Amino acid sequence: SLGHRVARDAPAIHARPGGAFRQFVINRRGFRGPETAALPEPALVIAASGASETFGLSERDGGEWPRQLEDTLRARCAVPVQVLNAGFAGMALPTVIQDVERRLAPLRPDVGVYYPTPAQYLEAERPVATPPVTHPTPPPPPWRLRAVPRTRDALKRAVPEAALDLVRRLDTRRQRQALADAQTGAHADTVPRDRLAAYEEDLRRLVGVYRRAGITPVLVVHQHRFADTVSQEARRTLRAWERFYPRYSGRVLLAFDDSAAVRTRWVARDSQLLVVAPRAALRARGTAAFADFSHFTDDGAALFGGAVAAAVAAHPDAGAGCRAPGPAGRP
Repeated sequence: SLGHRVARDAPAIHARPGGAFRQFVINRRGFRGPETAALPEPALVIAASGASETFGLSERDGGEWPRQLEDTLRARCAVPVQVLNAGFAGMALPTVIQDVERRLAPLRPDVGVYYPTPAQYLEAERPVATPPVTHPTPPPPPWRLRAVPRTRDALKRAVPEAALDLVRRLDTRRQRQALADAQTGAHADTVPRDRLAAYEEDLRRLVGVYRRAGITPVLVVHQHRFADTVSQEARRTLRAWERFYPRYSGRVLLAFDDSAAVRTRWVARDSQLLVVAPRAALRARGTAAFADFSHFTDDGAALFGGAVAAAVAAHPDAGAGCRAPGPAGRP
């Protein structure tokens, strides 16, 4: 549950303005990161959208890829650069569409970078937009203990990986049995084509929303850490991913992710969009790039943010004033 870390209001659902959790700090506008101010023109403003891979999970504060994207572009652009991290844990594509329409579009960013989490389409129900509300979310209770999640994380790190793997396997087995007992679908071993089509349909809707708002869309292919599934560590990590989508085997999760990557490229091709896919570079870093099945380490986020920065800087529309510096440090 997102609990007190999320705000639901008339525009959409997003991170709570002024909130803090673990190393995560939300500014007064509801974006992860430092406070922002209006920039002088010309400038380059980018809105990064997505789920926990975009919001950040395992990286140090300031190490998440939208912040590293900002740092890289500031070093190579002749104009001021600002990246708004609009991502939040669990944000499905329909909710991102809603967020762009109601909250981001009025801010008039130049570029919208969307990093999808296709596996969300393997949930029990097809993802839908989270309904906004007409009254603001109440403030968190003053007695809320911020030390509790840190203590929980410390205890988890102290448990041997083999024991954690056993717990995950038993929990996945329990969830699969519950699905079978409820007759909502037993363990599936094929890619659900309807959910793949739903992902593509929603992605095309997002592109239309970006364009109607005058925002240049940039799509990113989802990344995962599985260059192989043979090693014991890889099998354990894949089983940890299965726990979130118990109807499907790890093999189907990987196949669905790869198929969604193809659909992302189709949408980019049909709409003549920039698509970023640094999979080869990330896999060359191996496990050093990923903290788990799909969330980045600092090293992975730096590589990923750098790949997005290079693509944006080279874009004829999005990258005005952002080119590789010359010998004297000037564009």
